[in-house]
Amino acid sequence: MLLENTDKENEGKEELMVTIREAAVEDAQDIYDLYLEVMNYDYPVKKMKEMIDVVSKDSGNYIFVAAKQDKVVGVAEVVIKYSIHKDSYLIINTFAVRAAYQGKGIGSQMLSYIEAFSRKKGLSSVTVGSQFKRVDAHHFYQNNGFEIVKEHKIFVKKVYPSGHS
Repeated sequence: MLLENTDKENEGKEELMVTIREAAVEDAQDIYDLYLEVMNYDYPVKKMKEMIDVVSKDSGNYIFVAAKQDKVVGVAEVVIKYSIHKDSYLIINTFAVRAAYQGKGIGSQMLSYIEAFSRKKGLSSVTVGSQFKRVDAHHFYQNNGFEIVKEHKIFVKKVYPSGHS
């Protein structure tokens, strides 16, 4: 699924044309740079390439990128959640737009793409979590039709396989 869209929501600002598509292994360095800039994620590019390849073969996980002139300026990692107690839905695990492109409608274009993708897959909704301190992100999601349904804490317990370094 490929989408080209022109941002008209911010009249008077630079009009941007981006292409939204599934990520390719060749996008790994751009995604790494974006994640490091926006979210301070420092995951090795080599592992990122491996995971892009793995995700590209998994029918429940997707990585979408927004590209401007073949340069990745936005990325979203999503997963389809199948459930036995409610309708299946899509979870946005990670969502980021390069700082220089924020406020120019690229994030909104990406969300529209994700919503259309979810409808095509027959999913009931799109969910996204956001840290308490990311107030600007909360406004962004609300301005794009998302509603706060609950606040919660996330707990993690690492369970690396034996021999993991």
